[in-house]
Order: sequence, then structure tokens, then C-alpha cells
Amino acid sequence: MSFVVHRFTLGSKTDVQLGIQLVKGSAEPIMPRTRDRTPRIPGRDGEYDFGSDYRPREIALDCEFVDTLTQTELQAAIRTLAAHLVDVDGKPQDLELSFVKEPGHTYTVRYLGRLPIKRMLEWGAFNLRLTAFDPYAYEVEETDEESFVDSPHTMVVDSSGAVSTPAEIILKNTSGVTLSGFTLKRTVTE
Repeated sequence: MSFVVHRFTLGSKTDVQLGIQLVKGSAEPIMPRTRDRTPRIPGRDGEYDFGSDYRPREIALDCEFVDTLTQTELQAAIRTLAAHLVDVDGKPQDLELSFVKEPGHTYTVRYLGRLPIKRMLEWGAFNLRLTAFDPYAYEVEETDEESFVDSPHTMVVDSSGAVSTPAEIILKNTSGVTLSGFTLKRTVTE
């Protein structure tokens, strides 16, 4: 059997710690599906476009259990994975999902739908369907801090994201002298 090597972390455990590995890669859409607001207008061609929003991101991981030598070991691995996907009340829980191929980016996902398994003796394959109700991947928040005494002063803050994200700007005056006449400018570069 040929394996495509992909690695991920789900919650606080890696695929290896969960005893699973991806076999065909992951069915991650490039973009989440959209919810389009385009009503049809009777007696008129086409539709009126009120814009669109993203739906939840659906991620399907084709996996198989590894290192199970008996049916008993396979069943124990299945129960371990199932326990990892739920909270203490037995309800599907939110978990952080990150991929080695995209370091520093995480989705908050939850088990979705059903989880059938294809068994052959001590081997088991399954499609782990997860949904990210917030369809965006997030990076660790970065903080830039700079002290300055000269005027004028320019501080450049770059964002690596593809979505406009508001910056939080905190001005702290530690000099005891009243600040006046300062200007904040936003410059967008393509």
C-alpha cells in the first residue's frame, strides 16, 4: 500500500499520537462554499446580487489506523480516537486543527456527521469529516512594540493575511509630557 505523507495535529495530539495517518491527502477546499444572496425577480432576466458570505469550511481527512496488529488493538484505537473527538459530556468538541504543510495556521473544527469505518481484520480506514464553523485559518497574533522620542516617526506594520484585519493601536505616554498633534495614517500596498 502506498502512503501519501501528510501530517496534522488535532486538538493537542498529532496524527501519530492518535494512531492514524492520512492515506490520500485531505479534501480541503481552496475556499469555503458561499452563501449567495441573489433573489430572482419575477418578470426580469437574471437575479439581483446582494452579495455573499462564506459557509462553514468542510475538511475531510482520509485516514487509516496504523500499528494495530490485532482486531482488539484496532478496536482500542477506534475508541481512543472517538474519545478524543468528544468532551467530558460525550458531545463533539471544538478542537484546533493544524497541518505541517501550513505551519502556524490553525482552524477550530468539530467532528461532523458520521464516522463509518472500513475494516479488514486488524486494519481500518475511515473518512474523518470536520467542520470549521468559522471558515478562516488563524495565525498566532503578533505584537509589534516600539518606543520613540523623535518626531516625525514612522512605524511600519505588515499583515501576512489575505483578509483585512483591524489593527489595535495603543499609544502609551510614559514621558509625562502631553502629546499633541500626532497623526495615524494607513497605507495599503499591493
